[in-house]
Amino acid sequence: MLKYLKRPLLTLRQSATRALSNSTKTTATTTATGGRLIEVNKALNGWEAKLKDAGVQDTDFNLKCIVSHVLKRKFNTVPDDFSQLKFNSAQLADFERFLEARCARMPLQHIIGEWDFMDITLKTAPTVFIPRPETEEFVRLVIDNYKRAEHVNMLEVGCGSGAMSLSMLHALPQVQATAIERSKAATALAWENAKLLGLQQRFEVHNHTMETDKYMPESLHDKRYDLIISNPPYVKTDEFQYLHPEVVVYENLNALDGGSDGLRVARLVFDLACVHLRPGGKLWLELGNEHPPLVKTIMHLQYEGRLKFVQSYQDQYKRERFVQLEKV
Repeated sequence: MLKYLKRPLLTLRQSATRALSNSTKTTATTTATGGRLIEVNKALNGWEAKLKDAGVQDTDFNLKCIVSHVLKRKFNTVPDDFSQLKFNSAQLADFERFLEARCARMPLQHIIGEWDFMDITLKTAPTVFIPRPETEEFVRLVIDNYKRAEHVNMLEVGCGSGAMSLSMLHALPQVQATAIERSKAATALAWENAKLLGLQQRFEVHNHTMETDKYMPESLHDKRYDLIISNPPYVKTDEFQYLHPEVVVYENLNALDGGSDGLRVARLVFDLACVHLRPGGKLWLELGNEHPPLVKTIMHLQYEGRLKFVQSYQDQYKRERFVQLEKV
């Protein structure tokens, strides 16, 4: 059992689901408070301690995110002290339900239903992996390398909610993006996000499970790309026991499991790139911090004459995480 948990995994998920759907409590709270307004600071009483007791870190950030969501205001427009803010009875009921779900370690992104990624806002869903802040660093790095390109025909392998591709399209009008995704739910969500952002004219997404010698759907069998990006699953299977409850209980673990060495899916991406990158085209990957030296060795031993290791890059925590490869 994970060291972070005080309750079984199933109980956590049930608690969060019950909190978000508990219409009885909502009605009771609304009736008790009537039409009066309550100061947000008073509504906060006791919740910081409950969050900490549940193992939630950065409680100030969590509370401000939920207050902002309940008030339907952007995070950066809400003051840190909440002194002038008030809830009506319905907002108070929502606030309490959302915090109960957070105490059950449901991710903020799933409670709120959307999340900002770089300069775009994405809808989220419990079945689709939530992109992390380090992935924003990765995408910025790729964008910086293609700002001056005249045209970029890009493929993303495993797009999830569409965060990386759609951020690239939003930042660079010269990019045309195709994505493949094994999850039907994620495929649908990525397309929905593209439409919400008005980027559907330059984006297409295909539900496809990548396999050896069947890397792409039949309709893309002969396509070649200038750029391939991917944040493939890179967590080693035996490291799942150390993941936080937000991940283990609520995330799609298929989006994380990289096999015994964390590179099971990345190896398929290497093979895909050999076939579907144009000569001189680049493959960019976000991986675990121990992987870049291993990838460099793999390129020398197994892909000489097909792919070459160009460079690795550190994230903000000085961890070597990002890799650039080139089709020979």
